[in-house]
Amino acid sequence: MSSEPEANQVSGLAANLIDEDYGPVAHFFAANGVAAPKIAWDPSGDDAGANFLGFLVEFWRRGRGGAPWPPESAIDPVDLRPALGSLLVCEPLEDLSDFRIRLYGSRLALSMGRDLTGAHVSDIDPGSYITTFYLACYRAVAIRGAALFTRHNPSKASFASEINRLLLPFGPAGRVSRILVGVDSIARRPLGRPNWTKQN
Repeated sequence: MSSEPEANQVSGLAANLIDEDYGPVAHFFAANGVAAPKIAWDPSGDDAGANFLGFLVEFWRRGRGGAPWPPESAIDPVDLRPALGSLLVCEPLEDLSDFRIRLYGSRLALSMGRDLTGAHVSDIDPGSYITTFYLACYRAVAIRGAALFTRHNPSKASFASEINRLLLPFGPAGRVSRILVGVDSIARRPLGRPNWTKQN
């Protein structure tokens, strides 16, 4: 779980994302030596790209009908088959301080070198700038209840040179109970390396 300073930073960045005030996010990335991410609320299929992320955008829009987001029951592995290995499903803790990973796709596990099913988002790389940003994104989606797309070029320590993420809220009326995330990355190393970061 996050320390109090980290939790305050997560809350602040989440508020910036919700308000579409991306200057502090860019500053946070710059302070960690990386370029600012691309951020888009309610992305179109074109924003997400002509791949399984675009498919997920359309899947989510069909599922919600006239509601702000689809019900949790719409998360059906059969319907999600084109993207299944590159998905994770997260459950917000009650105070939105963290998110439990209920499903972690096989391709993601291969990329990370470990299966994070049952872990929390804060466990991905504890104390890192990217985990802080990820927590802020999840929190923002849970509060705003809208789809969020991000693209960033991580530090050279990351397994990937580019990571595209699509966060989609699901749940009953008035509460986001699950966040479905599609991850499309360009790897710097062969899949299956045992550690998340590069070794010296």
